[in-house]
Amino acid sequence: MNERRLARLAEQIKQRLAQVLQRDLADPNLGLVTISRVELDKEFTQCKAYWSVIAPNGKEDAVRRASAEVLERATGFCQREVGAVLHTRSVPQLQFEFDEGIGGAIRMQELLKELNPQPEHSDDTDAPPPAAEPGEPPQP
Repeated sequence: MNERRLARLAEQIKQRLAQVLQRDLADPNLGLVTISRVELDKEFTQCKAYWSVIAPNGKEDAVRRASAEVLERATGFCQREVGAVLHTRSVPQLQFEFDEGIGGAIRMQELLKELNPQPEHSDDTDAPPPAAEPGEPPQP
C-alpha cells in the first residue's frame, strides 16, 4: 500500500478508536485515555495504537495498569468497531501499546525545573526604566 493511503487509514483508525474509547466503552476502570498515534505496517495486517493516560499525581502506575487491562479486554470490540468504518477488504490486527514519550517528556520538564529554578519576580528589578517625557533628555 502506498504511504499516503496508509497515513490516511492510520488517521481514520486513530479517530475511530478515540470515539470508541470516549463514547462506547463503559468501564469505570478506564482512565482518561488518549490515542497519541497509530502505526500500520506496509501489508495492512498489524496496527499498533499508542495511548497515554492522564492520572492524578501519585496514582499514575495504578491508573495505567487498570487502563491497560481494560484496553486488553476491549481489543476485539475496538477492532470490530474500526472495521465497521474502514472500507477495506481486511481489518488489521489491533494492538494497544503504552506511549512512554509523553510521560518521559513530563518527567524531563520537571527535572529541568529542578535544575534551573526560576527566581522570584519582583516588580522593581525586572521592570524596564521609565520612558522619558517628550522634550526631556533620557535618563541613564
